[in-house]
Amino acid sequence: MQYKQPGQNTRQYFFTLTLSFIFVSTPTLLIADNLTLQQAEQIALTEEPGLISQHWKAKSLMAKSVADSQLMDPKLQIALSNLPTDSFDFGQEAMTQFKVSYLQQFPSGDSLELKQQKIVKQSELIQSTMANRNLTILKNVRLTYLEAYYWEQAKNTIVKNKKLFTQLVEIVQSLFAVGRNDQQDLIRAQLELSRLDDRLAKIEQNIITQRSRLSRWVGMENSSKNLSAEIPDLPISQPMHDFENLTKYFQLHPKIQQIDKQIEITRKDIELVDESLNPGWGLNVSYGYRGEDSAGNDRADFISAAATIDLPFFTSKRQDKKRLSREHEYQSLRNKRLEVLRQLTSELQQEISNEAILLQRQKLYQDLLLPQAKQQTQASLLAYQSDRGSFADVMRAYMDDLNANLDDKRIAIDRRKAQSKILYFVPSFPVGN
Repeated sequence: MQYKQPGQNTRQYFFTLTLSFIFVSTPTLLIADNLTLQQAEQIALTEEPGLISQHWKAKSLMAKSVADSQLMDPKLQIALSNLPTDSFDFGQEAMTQFKVSYLQQFPSGDSLELKQQKIVKQSELIQSTMANRNLTILKNVRLTYLEAYYWEQAKNTIVKNKKLFTQLVEIVQSLFAVGRNDQQDLIRAQLELSRLDDRLAKIEQNIITQRSRLSRWVGMENSSKNLSAEIPDLPISQPMHDFENLTKYFQLHPKIQQIDKQIEITRKDIELVDESLNPGWGLNVSYGYRGEDSAGNDRADFISAAATIDLPFFTSKRQDKKRLSREHEYQSLRNKRLEVLRQLTSELQQEISNEAILLQRQKLYQDLLLPQAKQQTQASLLAYQSDRGSFADVMRAYMDDLNANLDDKRIAIDRRKAQSKILYFVPSFPVGN
């Protein structure tokens, strides 16, 4: 198996992952003939409702970031002040006036800009969540598709071997007819043939289960289509094995990016608490119209201006405690980030080892076990036909050959499943296999 060294293309993959698909609500894509793994991946990523929901939530936050960065709407106040109640004459008293006021509130420091930056970070957090969901969906689709593929291949193998067992029954019948064996051999052959029918029934049950799970990603109609004739290849990358390099590589993984965005949001919260220590203030400008007095003389109009200023004197139990709370949250996220890094590294190293062992086993089966099982089957049958072997040896050889073929297919699929899990940690573009 060839590997691809992680480089700029792989790093760009993380950055562009959330922009790689257009999230639109459309009917399920229908595949004409066979359903390939690549087609299943495309359908799942294009139509997964959770991704579409997160996409619109990110757009909502971006719009909200613009709205929340604006000043509060001003207020206009219209009042009639000091009107005498004995005559309701506007010109009777010197204090009577028609008053129009304009009020505007200004938040403390750069809090508006910080709020906007915080909401932008929240939107970026959703994008990282979407990227991680993309990788998770790809992994789940691959695992489900591969498991369904295995049971389909197991069914084909059983059907093929059932024909061989049927031929074996015919051989036993012909030998029994000429008196060269006893009835026990014939009954044993028919019993093993019935057991194959039972194994087929169990395999059909597993196929139905895996097809149902696959329909969660591609829809019921697509999940009922024939799968690929050949075992799917996966785009595998060359993972690095030492913790230091893996830690650097995982800085770009969406799961780490999620925590990084949460850390950045917490930093903005701390900055907002610090800004709240600066006083906010409000401005009130008013114009008072007085008109003529009772003798018909003009009176001067009034202009008034007032400012209100917050006085953050009592901060020990509000701002200080709020800042302390955000600092504790910040430290918690930093330690969580280290925990997730170690978890990702451990899981990746486990899957790398698992894939390497499965590759060794696959070579062992291909080079030795399968040819030996085939030779044993042929030799035991020839010995039985020439009265130099027992029928029990023949049945044992046939079953060993069948089980070896099923084990070989199981190992090949398990290896692909290990690769699918590796690709969650180290995404790559197809490079062959």
